[in-house]
Amino acid sequence: MLRLGSIRVASRAAAGLGRACACAAGSPTAAGGVLETVSGSCWAEPASSTLSRRTPPAPGSTLVRGHLLSSTASASRESSTPVQRLFQTSQPRSLQTEQSYVQVEANDKSLIGRLVLKVGGYYSKESQLVRGSNSLLKMTLDHCEGSGVREALGLEDDFRTKHAFLCLHVWMVLRRLRDSGQDGKKVSQFFYDNFQHEVEMSVHREGVRVRVNKWLRQLEDIFFGAAKAYDGAIDQHAEDFADVLHRNLFRGEGDKGRSHALARYAIRELVSLSMTDTEAVLSGRVAFSSSTD
Repeated sequence: MLRLGSIRVASRAAAGLGRACACAAGSPTAAGGVLETVSGSCWAEPASSTLSRRTPPAPGSTLVRGHLLSSTASASRESSTPVQRLFQTSQPRSLQTEQSYVQVEANDKSLIGRLVLKVGGYYSKESQLVRGSNSLLKMTLDHCEGSGVREALGLEDDFRTKHAFLCLHVWMVLRRLRDSGQDGKKVSQFFYDNFQHEVEMSVHREGVRVRVNKWLRQLEDIFFGAAKAYDGAIDQHAEDFADVLHRNLFRGEGDKGRSHALARYAIRELVSLSMTDTEAVLSGRVAFSSSTD
């Protein structure tokens, strides 16, 4: 398992987020059914890679029963709202909630119960950070699956797209935690390790039983490639943020208006996270916004 410390990711003040969609850049081209991309993109291996190197699944493919099957026939769910109107009027706001997203009931009503919890480390700082990271991940997973944002954008309902959508949100949380001091680093590692465990479970749920480790390495490469591309678009304006999203979540196909809508949504949530109290973030007392206005 790669640790977060092994990846260099630039940090930038929230003021730069609003300029993320201002830079123009070239887009990848498809050749021979494999997407050729610039370095740092979601698909890190070029089409000319040899078979001996790890290569991610080709665009238009998904994991089903241990095989790569074409998903080009699967239709995306259309939004009832015109894409040009999505995420146009809603403003960034603090995402802090009153309670942690995941509530843990502790048997601390009695002296013995409190003593047992104390001896077991329940009240320790590290235990609190672990609970905070668990709450952050559960919130992120539930939002990606049930918020309706993915459907509003007309994203495909397949493994590859769901994973890419989740990776986008995981990146947003990790980006916020980078600005949260030493405790933020610890929560980041707990959060990321649990995210990778969830990815492994999702691969098993897809029915994959062979070469699982290979798939997990590829999916981890995809995450880091996407995160690097997102940071490059936000911090260095290496390319247009919407173009990166169009490549990673829409496979470089279809109306780019959807990727611009997704960029507006992501920037809104990034700024909202930056407006959220650090202690609330570390303790998991946050929730992404589901508004499509």
